Amino acid sequence: MTAMKSLFGAVLICAFALTGADAAKKATKPAEPMAQDTSLNNLKDAPKAPSLACEGPFAKDTTHDKLVAAFGVKNVAFKDVDVTNNVLTKATVLFDGDPTRRLVVFWKDSKARSKPLSITVEAPSTWTGPGSVRNGLTLKDLEKLNGGGFSVTGFGGVGGGEASKLNSPFVDLPGDCTLKIRFEPGIANPLPPRFASVTGDVLIASTNLVLRRVRPQIVQWSINYR
Repeated sequence: MTAMKSLFGAVLICAFALTGADAAKKATKPAEPMAQDTSLNNLKDAPKAPSLACEGPFAKDTTHDKLVAAFGVKNVAFKDVDVTNNVLTKATVLFDGDPTRRLVVFWKDSKARSKPLSITVEAPSTWTGPGSVRNGLTLKDLEKLNGGGFSVTGFGGVGGGEASKLNSPFVDLPGDCTLKIRFEPGIANPLPPRFASVTGDVLIASTNLVLRRVRPQIVQWSINYR
């Protein structure tokens, strides 16, 4: 009887030891990165900016002076803008003092401030564009607006996070313009090594499970004039 008790006790000790080992393994497993606390998380509370389309004050024949007439001289500036890696170019900036309404107009003829090349809207700016695109939207949000899936280029390289294979709400825009939409990861940027499959020179379906895990959000969109 004593031998049976001893054997039963040994089995219990082994079971507790295994349970403790499993718990230790779970505790040491790398945790999923938390979503970044960025201004995008509060976009729903930001004041809404007007909608932007390739028409009206932003039509193909717009000029700096027309934008001044439409939005007021205090709200329109012509200044140096950082386009990438401290490379500056002259552009017209609307609402430069209000990040939630700021947008940048680049010109083909910067001296005359005419012939628009593109208009860029960068987070946390809340302008709404063609197809109801706006900063802060997730992959699922854009799929809903798009009427189906699309593709995203891998993060980290030139053109990283750019959406492609979009449907009619975002292509063949009135006014002879095109639309560019760019995502960034919502958990960390750059991404941890375990997300290598969605970085670099690759094209990823918006339904890709690894891509969804990095919680991409739209951080920039632009209208481009032909």
